[in-house]
Amino acid sequence: MRKIIITAGICFIGCVAAKAQGNTVPVQDTMTVYRKKIDELDKEIIHLLGERMQAAKAIGAYKMTHKVAVVQPDRFNKVLQQAITEGKKEGLSETFVKRLYEDVHAESVRQEEELKQH
Repeated sequence: MRKIIITAGICFIGCVAAKAQGNTVPVQDTMTVYRKKIDELDKEIIHLLGERMQAAKAIGAYKMTHKVAVVQPDRFNKVLQQAITEGKKEGLSETFVKRLYEDVHAESVRQEEELKQH
């Protein structure tokens, strides 16, 4: 009887260990999943930036028609401060958000200026 209990106990422990190993996801699979997610998010970021530039071009056309200056520092500073506030909520540093928005703004200005040449 004791031999049966020991054998049953060993089988039980083996089954629990096997199940535990079966539930772990190999590191490579985890990285693959997160890399795919990053790839999808990167595409979405680029798409959204493209949409933002289309809106900037529309604003640029309006500015040209109504003789408004391309660069509007007050507006940029307001947008930047809002972005910094939202970025902090997402755990992004102020420095990162500021650099990002300065680059986005520079591209928007470039595209608005390009409209003048056509």
